[in-house]
Amino acid sequence: MLLKKKNNELCYVGGISENRGIYELVESLKICKIPLNLAGNFEDKAFEIKCRKSEGWKFVNYYGYVSREKISEILNKSKIGIVTLHPLINYSDALPVKMFEYMHAGIPVIASDFPFWREIINNNGCGINVNPLSPEEIADAVLQLINDNDKMMQMGMSGKKAIFEKFNWEIEEKKLLKTYRLIIQQ
Repeated sequence: MLLKKKNNELCYVGGISENRGIYELVESLKICKIPLNLAGNFEDKAFEIKCRKSEGWKFVNYYGYVSREKISEILNKSKIGIVTLHPLINYSDALPVKMFEYMHAGIPVIASDFPFWREIINNNGCGINVNPLSPEEIADAVLQLINDNDKMMQMGMSGKKAIFEKFNWEIEEKKLLKTYRLIIQQ
């Protein structure tokens, strides 16, 4: 679905915990006032209560755990995908599947400003990096994109193009086989 025909909505799909930046994301909603389609299970009841007490929660469409079909539906109705994980060693060098799912769906990504992630986002022109601990920065990035439909569409198309040209199993398979051949030759 074309971004222009979608409602101004964000999405986050995945496990919901404090270190995945969900509280800051919910807090950002009271600033930008843009609905968030939130899908996944809370890993901790106390954290869920904390999020629900935030003023930003009134902008959340919470789905809980959903099927792959429902994830696809959520991605198709959202204009921006969010992956603002906290700056922990486990995350800073990781490749979050959700970032690539958002890119594949043709929606721009707002992602944590980790060097590795910044390289992916900037080199492919598919989103904006932010300080994941700053609701203000997250809200600013959301509004920046929501208020510039052309930029949002370009970033979405660039992300989708990167998936087909760089970040897919066919490309990775070639790299893996090349590595195996080098190992075998030694």
